[in-house]
Amino acid sequence: MSLTFSSINTIPRNLPVWHLILGDLGDPPADRIAKVLGVGARTVYRWNRAGNAPRSACLALFWLTRWGRSQVHCQAQSDAVLAVQYSVALKAELARVQLRLDSVLAMLPPPPGAGGEPPVSHEVAWPQLTDLPAERS
Repeated sequence: MSLTFSSINTIPRNLPVWHLILGDLGDPPADRIAKVLGVGARTVYRWNRAGNAPRSACLALFWLTRWGRSQVHCQAQSDAVLAVQYSVALKAELARVQLRLDSVLAMLPPPPGAGGEPPVSHEVAWPQLTDLPAERS
């Protein structure tokens, strides 16, 4: 089994147009956009006049919009669900291996001087999902 979370492959293929991105961010002034993106204010004014910007600028600001934050949130939730399912699967696999180990140990003769006591169980006490802290709102 292996666990693979989201990666760089989850970058959106299609982005909203430049003016929609800026509108979702509350139409910030060009100098603030320039500072965030590390470009000159005149460059941002030029993008605004043209109605579009380079993909890298749109992508950088996209993650600050409600659409970008929503995508990050959904992916984080999916990754969390995947991690919990993986943990449950590993726990079940461990239980099967523990049963197998106990059955193999039961077949072994007791060591000399052990008094015929059964072998020690190798069970691990795992916390239940209900023992996890509650999700914060």
